[in-house]
Order: sequence, then structure tokens, then C-alpha cells
Amino acid sequence: MDMRAAFREAVQVCLPRARIVADHFPVVQPVGKALAQVWGRCARSQEGRGTLKGHRHLFLRAVEDLEPEEEERRTHLAEGFPDLAAAWRHKEALRRWYATASGTDAAAGLDAWIASVQQEGPAELVQALSAFHAWREEILAFFAFLPTRISNGFVEGKNNRTKTLMRQAYGYRNHQHLRLRILLEVA
Repeated sequence: MDMRAAFREAVQVCLPRARIVADHFPVVQPVGKALAQVWGRCARSQEGRGTLKGHRHLFLRAVEDLEPEEEERRTHLAEGFPDLAAAWRHKEALRRWYATASGTDAAAGLDAWIASVQQEGPAELVQALSAFHAWREEILAFFAFLPTRISNGFVEGKNNRTKTLMRQAYGYRNHQHLRLRILLEVA
């Protein structure tokens, strides 16, 4: 599920024995937002105004999606902006943890990542850690279902398509027609 307290509380009330698993995309999202905030702070600085302009994608994209010359440029830029470099390193470390951790070492890896962010991470990233403390059990539950790599991405896609259809159907007078259109398109 998404990391919303209301969702967790509803499941705990209605299904008290259910194991709640935090989907990995909402877990990584606060780290990406913190990285974007660090980028904004660095880009607004006197040194960053000209230097960082047009290079945001080098820090927001995954390391494996960068061409060798892009990676070299990112490394060069990171030397001048240590907070940005640290935020990027921590984002990539979290992604790597999700990709490589197993059920037995996931908790130790998460704790090590959190400790690393607390010690050397920029303030924006340290603030993002509150979600990791509040949802620790649900984040680690993801690794109990490793062979299947559960994600609610499929359901999120269906919800997004339904919302798009509802926006396109603005002005329908017959709700049954809207319902049928949604069922035909999304089902």
C-alpha cells in the first residue's frame, strides 16, 4: 500500500491479522523529493546558477541510465556541490538496497542506510527519514515477499486511467454511460 496513515489504520481495523507491506515506490519518493530540494538549493546558490543549469537530469536519473559521458559530467559537478553529491549517493544506495537486499539482511541494510543519512546526509534528506522510522515494519515486510516482488503499480495504473477517463467524460449526464465506459476501458 501507499504510505498513508489513514490506509494503514483502516487495514488494521478491518483486517487486524493482515501483513501490511509498503510499496517501494512511495518509500523512495521522499528521498527523490529531498534530492530535488537539495538540487534547488544548490542551483539557486551563486556558484550553482550557471554551473548546474541544464544538468538536473544527471542527478535525478538512475546511475545505470546515464551514458558514460553523462556519468563523468555528474561526477565533475558533484565535486563542487558536496550536499548534492551526498544526496545523490544516498538515493542510489537506497535503490541498490531495494534491488539487492534479502529477507535476512534487509533490516541491517536499512538501519545502515538510515545511520549513514543521519551522519552525512544533507538536512533535506535527514528530514525525509521520519517516514522510514514511522513505516519501518511495513517497509521491511516487502522483503518477506521477495520472490514475487509485490507492487501496487498495476492498481495505480488502473486508477490513473480511470481518473483520466473521468476528466475526459466531464459533462456526461448519464452516470451509467460513464460507468460502462470506465469498465470497458479499464477492465
